[in-house]
Amino acid sequence: MQRHRSRRASIARTVACGTAVAVLLAGCGGEDEPKSSTGGAAAAASSSQASYPTASDEQIAKTAARAMNPDIEVASLAPEVKTMLASASNPLTAKQQAIWEKCVAEPICETGQGDKTVALIDDIKQPWYSIAAGEFIAQAIQSGQVKKLIHSSSNVDVQQYLAAFRQAISQRVDLIVSEFGALGGQAGPVLAQAKAAGVPVVNAAVVLPNDLGKNLAVELRASPCDMWKTGAQQLTDHLKSKGITNPTYAMFSGPAGNAYATSWQPCGEKALKALGWSKVYTGYDIWTPQGQAQAASALLASGKKPDVILADIAPTQFLDAYEKAREKLPVVMVAGSVDVNALKGYVEAQRAGTDPDIWTTSNVGVMLRLALVTGLKVANGEKPSSNPVSYPVGAIPFSDVVKLVDLDVDSNAIAGNLLTPAQQNEALKH
Repeated sequence: MQRHRSRRASIARTVACGTAVAVLLAGCGGEDEPKSSTGGAAAAASSSQASYPTASDEQIAKTAARAMNPDIEVASLAPEVKTMLASASNPLTAKQQAIWEKCVAEPICETGQGDKTVALIDDIKQPWYSIAAGEFIAQAIQSGQVKKLIHSSSNVDVQQYLAAFRQAISQRVDLIVSEFGALGGQAGPVLAQAKAAGVPVVNAAVVLPNDLGKNLAVELRASPCDMWKTGAQQLTDHLKSKGITNPTYAMFSGPAGNAYATSWQPCGEKALKALGWSKVYTGYDIWTPQGQAQAASALLASGKKPDVILADIAPTQFLDAYEKAREKLPVVMVAGSVDVNALKGYVEAQRAGTDPDIWTTSNVGVMLRLALVTGLKVANGEKPSSNPVSYPVGAIPFSDVVKLVDLDVDSNAIAGNLLTPAQQNEALKH
């Protein structure tokens, strides 16, 4: 991945712009009764006005496949997940597209519809987050419920990140959503503050550590832990077919202590150990091209020769480093999303005859869409279909991914996102 210029301003800028509050929510962990003077009837009315686009089960399955989730069972999906995938199955109307283009470029955006103020608070600046924000904004527009969108982004700056939460809470927004990828483990104080103030907070793909999820209005789960329940055996069988038994592996994430690593590494290690795997190396790639290049060089210099590399971003620099060293790349499993650049590198390596063997998981960037759908239910005084609300994920080889993904978009685009090619290219500018 490559970093890119971002115009996302701190949420502190929203103080001068004022805020509109429609419905204030009661305690996130308790009864879902609205606190606003408009009362429950108004909340119900707002909810009844929601009219998401619909789609057939066949269309939903096709959309899930675009998100690198081709084996999804539509009948078993939570209603919120079906709503999200059905919405994404429909393109934005011309009017909605104009709103999307405006909102994706502005940190504070009035949509001209709905009555809710929603804050999306990011904790890192990366192309992944730009694409995911584009998905979130599209879903918000299709909901018809969101009047104002506030989007802030810090670059792994703890104080700025927590300040954005405090600003949103003080403005009594109707919903806060965050991925919590880098700094989720440090969000405890502001999550407690939001709950006490009656402002619902919803996560996306990252499952918060240390029991912090108890302060969320509802928890979403697309945990890579769930993927390992089937993925570990799937990989073990795959390696056995290559003549590899009792595999060894090197494990990477970054930066050290990030919340996303805690959502997949411990359960991954447990599942693999039970199948006879052994970890021989641990490294950190800090989620940047330079960091991964350094991590790959360090692994090569260590003399360790793992059968498998486990990482949680696209392995582009591992491909390059092993090619330059004229070493055979181990099997790679990416416990996270990958960019189009990695897929292009894979195709090029195939053409060059190096035959890389790379796997990844379903794209969880679409979880911000689900966070919006589920969070708005809570903001309207409704109860979600369950708590947690689960989005199924699975392991999928790159050889299948390249058949599902458009490779003619910006190389920094995240594979398996549900935006149009033009929307992907626009989202990456911001």
